[in-house]
Amino acid sequence: MHPKETCRIKLVAFDVDGVLVPIRSSWGYVHEKLGTTRESEVNYNAFKNGVIRYWEWMYLDTLAWIEARPGITKWDLMELFNEVELSPGAEEAVKELRRNGLEVALVSGGVEVLVEKVAELLGIKNWVCPALSYDPWGRLVPGGEPRLEADRKDRAVLNLAKRLGLSLRNVAFVGDSYWDLRGMREACLAIAVNPSDDRVVEEADYVAKDLLDAAHFIIEHTKG
Repeated sequence: MHPKETCRIKLVAFDVDGVLVPIRSSWGYVHEKLGTTRESEVNYNAFKNGVIRYWEWMYLDTLAWIEARPGITKWDLMELFNEVELSPGAEEAVKELRRNGLEVALVSGGVEVLVEKVAELLGIKNWVCPALSYDPWGRLVPGGEPRLEADRKDRAVLNLAKRLGLSLRNVAFVGDSYWDLRGMREACLAIAVNPSDDRVVEEADYVAKDLLDAAHFIIEHTKG
C-alpha cells in the first residue's frame, strides 16, 4: 500500500460485483439461475487448490452453462441480468467523481454482459473483464479470453494506468472482496465498500459507508 499523502488521484477503478451492483458474484448468479451451482463449487475449489488455471475455470463454468441450457446465447445471458440494478448511490458517486475531473473505470472479474451493462448505464468507456466467446450466431461456446484474471487485478490496474498515461499514485481502487486485494494493494488509494472479507477491511485506507461516501473520500486526494 502506498502512503496516502503521496496520492494525487486522477483515476478511480471500481470493482463491479458487490460494489456497483448488489450481487456478490455475477458468475455465481448465472450458476444459480441455470441450476449449475454444484458444478460451480467443484470448479471453484479446483481453481482455489491450484488444480486448474483461470482459463480452465472459465472453460468449465461456461461448459456447465451450455450443458444446462444447450444453445444459450449472449442475449439469453443478458436477459438473466435484466433484474439486476445498480447499487444505491452508484450514479451519484460516478457523477460526483466526474464533476471533480476524475476518470472512472471498471476492473472486474464478473460476467462480461453484466460488466458491459454497468459500463453503459454509467457511461464508462474504460473497462476490463474476462471476455466470453460466442459462435457467429451468438451462441456461447466454452472458454473465453481471460483479459482479466479475477485474482490478478493488480495487473489490470497497472495496465489501465499505463494506457491512460498515469502513474499508480494517480489511481484509487474501490472493492469489496478477497478478489480485489491485489488491485487495492497496487493502487495508491484503496477504499472498501460493502466489504465481504475481513482482509479487505484491514488493508483498505478507508471503509466507506456507501458509494457516495467513497467518492467524497477519493476527491480529498485529488489535489497536488
